[in-house]
Amino acid sequence: MPTPKKIVFVINHLGMGGAENMLMEQLTVIDRSRFIPYLITILPNPTINLAERIPNDVEYIQFQFSKIYDVVSLYELWSYFRREKFDAIVTSLFNANLVGRVAGICAGVPVILSSELNVSGEKKKWQIIADRFLSYFTKKILVSSNEVLEFTSKQEGINKRKFQVNFNAIPLKLNGIKKMREQILQKRGLPTDLIYIVTAGRLVEQKGHRYLIDAAAEMKQIGMHGFRILIFGRGVLKDVLLQQITSSHLTEEVQLMGVATMEEILAISDIFTLPSLWEGLSIALLQSMDSGSPIVATRVSGTNEALQDKISALLVDPGDTHQLTETFKKLLEDELLRQKIARGAHERVKKFSIDENVKVIENLILFTNDNHE
Repeated sequence: MPTPKKIVFVINHLGMGGAENMLMEQLTVIDRSRFIPYLITILPNPTINLAERIPNDVEYIQFQFSKIYDVVSLYELWSYFRREKFDAIVTSLFNANLVGRVAGICAGVPVILSSELNVSGEKKKWQIIADRFLSYFTKKILVSSNEVLEFTSKQEGINKRKFQVNFNAIPLKLNGIKKMREQILQKRGLPTDLIYIVTAGRLVEQKGHRYLIDAAAEMKQIGMHGFRILIFGRGVLKDVLLQQITSSHLTEEVQLMGVATMEEILAISDIFTLPSLWEGLSIALLQSMDSGSPIVATRVSGTNEALQDKISALLVDPGDTHQLTETFKKLLEDELLRQKIARGAHERVKKFSIDENVKVIENLILFTNDNHE
């Protein structure tokens, strides 16, 4: 039997994000007969993090980059790569993509894979140039959807052949989570007789929370009742969103809930919504599909590939408050429609199994002869 290859995954930190959650699942299912997995983080972990989910047999090393151009930490990372003689590196998120690839290239790691999980026009010019340069030394750039491939190739001037679509994925294990609904609601002191419209993600402009709050105001204005919107997550817009909720007199209708496990979030999600202005392929969205939640989402990259309008979700245009209002109204008033959409989502999610995602990574490492395409 061939000697297992040493593969190291590099990510910014282990916060409660979609990329971080997916990485924990990748570390769990990767084939131990063919690979020895390692994990590196380059930044300090948030107080609430996923470190306890790291599999026991995975060696975990924390580096403490004080800034992206921390030369001392970069030297330590390069030295570690040289000493361990890894067969492959897989990086996720921009900072880790940058320093992980630089250190790996200098250390002579044979196979380097990076990940581009989102459509984003926020990259600075120097970041685009850095990504383009490093792509020459990268075996493949893993992208979460075809739209992410098209966007990134065009934005960064990288040949499409350099990319490999590898849909974001999850373990399919949330079927039946709704049985915990009343228990979780009681635990959080929430009434059990309301319909909860739930979203989860960082409190940043991308996620479209302000349009969701505006939709709540419209719903209240036209006399809709019996619902409550719960926004899970944390981020820089927390105070801004709280002010919007207060000034719109929506403190009963909309609540910021902070951080929670996706199991708890989806147990109480009578309707899951993702009103993002742009996306890659949201892990939270896939988990909501697996849980059997009816979904209202925006027509953005990744989501368009994961869901089918009127079959596995009801889709609206990003930034369109009125469409959100009308779509929520339709679902709130039609329990049979909610059940139909939830069934469609649960069937559709089978395409996005974590096992298929990891097979793509494994095959790129096992069956490659040339690191410079």
